[in-house]
Amino acid sequence: MRPVASTPAGAVNGTVPQQAGAQNLCHSGPSLRPCALRHAWGPSNVSVSRLHAQLHRRAQPAHPLVALAGNNGAVLDDAPPQAQSFPIPDKSVSRGPRVLIAGGGIGGLVLALALLKKGFDIQIFERDLTAIRGEGKYRGPIQVQSNALAALEAIDRETAEKIMGAGCITGDRVNGLCDGVTGKWYVKFDTYHPAVENGLPVTRVISRQLLQEYLAEAVRRLGGEDTILNDCHVVNFEEKVDETGRKRVWALLEDGRRFEGDLLIGADGIRSKVRKVLIGDRAANYSQYTCYTGISDFTPPDIDTVGYRVFLGNGRYFVSSDVGGGKMQWYGFHKEPAGGSDTPGRKKERLLRIFGDWTDMVTDLIKATPEEDVLRRDIYDRPPVFTWTRGLVALLGDSAHAMQPNLGQGGCMAIEDGYQLALDLSEAVERSQRAGRPVDVEAVLKGYQNKRLLRASTIHGLAGMAAIMASTYKAYLGEGLWAPLGNWLQQFKVPHPGRVGGYFAMNATMPAVLSWVLGGNTRAFRTTDRLPFCRISDKPKAFDDTEFPKFMRDDFALLRAARAHWLLVPHENAVNASVNASFSSFSEDDEADMQADESTSCLLTGDGNCERDEPTHLYGLRVALPDNAVEICPEGVHIGSDASCAITLGESGVAAQHARFAKGQDGDYYVTHVADGSKTWHNGRVLQANVPTRLAPGDELEFGSQGSRRSVRVKMVHVSVLDQLAEYYNRSGTSNGSSNGNGSGQASSREMATA
Repeated sequence: MRPVASTPAGAVNGTVPQQAGAQNLCHSGPSLRPCALRHAWGPSNVSVSRLHAQLHRRAQPAHPLVALAGNNGAVLDDAPPQAQSFPIPDKSVSRGPRVLIAGGGIGGLVLALALLKKGFDIQIFERDLTAIRGEGKYRGPIQVQSNALAALEAIDRETAEKIMGAGCITGDRVNGLCDGVTGKWYVKFDTYHPAVENGLPVTRVISRQLLQEYLAEAVRRLGGEDTILNDCHVVNFEEKVDETGRKRVWALLEDGRRFEGDLLIGADGIRSKVRKVLIGDRAANYSQYTCYTGISDFTPPDIDTVGYRVFLGNGRYFVSSDVGGGKMQWYGFHKEPAGGSDTPGRKKERLLRIFGDWTDMVTDLIKATPEEDVLRRDIYDRPPVFTWTRGLVALLGDSAHAMQPNLGQGGCMAIEDGYQLALDLSEAVERSQRAGRPVDVEAVLKGYQNKRLLRASTIHGLAGMAAIMASTYKAYLGEGLWAPLGNWLQQFKVPHPGRVGGYFAMNATMPAVLSWVLGGNTRAFRTTDRLPFCRISDKPKAFDDTEFPKFMRDDFALLRAARAHWLLVPHENAVNASVNASFSSFSEDDEADMQADESTSCLLTGDGNCERDEPTHLYGLRVALPDNAVEICPEGVHIGSDASCAITLGESGVAAQHARFAKGQDGDYYVTHVADGSKTWHNGRVLQANVPTRLAPGDELEFGSQGSRRSVRVKMVHVSVLDQLAEYYNRSGTSNGSSNGNGSGQASSREMATA
């Protein structure tokens, strides 16, 4: 049968209905008149939840902004906080040095935008603008965290609002680390409160292509079309004194052209030519990991409450993140030598060999991604250096501190660099004009280096530590040892000492680390007019922000908050199993549709749409909802040898009604072994008769005798998956020919999807 739509009225694509005036989860940004609470710098003694409640009582629901309260409480002001320290300049007057920027990536564009807002004369040299657009398209979205978003706000409010409006908010949900095999939480992160308590926007994910396009548009709007020169590769530079006695720098292009300026900034990436000339030719450092990545049409069961996860393992780890529009971005890291390649059309096959024994939260994302959309690249970084500048030349972004992607701070550090350098240059120009003497460019560049060096190097180190932790995680004693001994030890499920120590260390330090990473650069805004504030639209959509502490400490509370069905999925070894009340039994025509859908590439376009004909999500939906899945419905279901059971196992040692699965009064799901003279195993442990045992997604249940166990797996599926399948089949008018056993083709009560 076809799934029956069950999402509450008003919900779209699995998202929770919004109040009037509130924004969608991952789409348009603030479009209505904002209001703000002005306050003096300093710590606040007003809780975020009380502040939000106060705003809802006193402000119009349509206002998307809320600022942090000062020590004496909150005072509403209808005027939005402005970033007037970077006004639109008079283009006819250049009030600062001529700045040459090698590289039109994120860091170079941010620096150019900030300097143009101050009236500087800017020239960007980009080797290949089409490569930038291609990188954005194929490498997928980028995480822009609170610290970088605040810097963008201080530079150019209009551009920042466009970027935030196009992004998908992930910081409004729980994030964190999970065990790769079981999928169970290891350590959770709250990135929401460090943001709002520091008056910063909440972390978002945005298409890299779109981010760079918005920045480039703003640069051209302020500086003109020729501000960014294409097909211009800076390969060298030279400094000398001109005929007026001023020290100048010349950027030397690959084609022989020369451009003169007052300073040159190398923002040309990890293999920077400017860096090579400045500090010498040193090879980039291979991280020992290759990375597979893809974007899938897939909706995880807890999409409303979880933004991203890092799945930990030994020699491998996996990252998944919501990127909006019903899509998930994922990265699979595997330890191996650099320069490897895959047989054409076999990337997914290899990934499923690497991660095939992991939780279906990992394997489902791989399966739901078309083969041609899976990309591979080796991961490189560079060790921190303590020389970013020499003379009239300085480094910025990856050319100075290329780091591993595990903290999502690579692009954010480039944005911070650009903001700080622009601020230092503009303040130096103001001082020189008041004093009536030339700007000491070399001193400004050294000051910029000194301000940025410690923070960027520390975050670089944290990113490296995160990679080590993610890839050396061992759940149980015996992992990584000689196979016979290791396998013997692992059967006892003794937690690995490193896992236990890491758990306590991370829970003790992570709040402070996140607060510093996200809010540690707010001091740089004190000389600007950017006020600390946060948006109503940044609040969690699926739960109240006061529930964060509960979700952080209680895994089952987080599961209860998910809008999902709980399923039982027979394992491949249950060869004699029959499913009497599955969600779906698809016809051959449906299977052909699914295979055709997989063969069609789906890539994000500039407006976030998918370049694929309908049905766009069918393959991902089919992966999320297996054909033979049975719902644990409110009245409960049985597994046994009797034909009346939801799943019938015709094996010796299986009782007529062997085990019962049901939802408890507390909202959790339980299994109870109800048969005498037989056994049920839950994750390898024998259950006591008539004692309910709480379930979690990914749990394995086994039935039968010792030598011929048959198993089922517990799985969750988001309510929107059934809604979208129902919509597709209702629209297409296809018939699956399914039967509930009475020949009528009508659905039994167990087949009906309930919210």
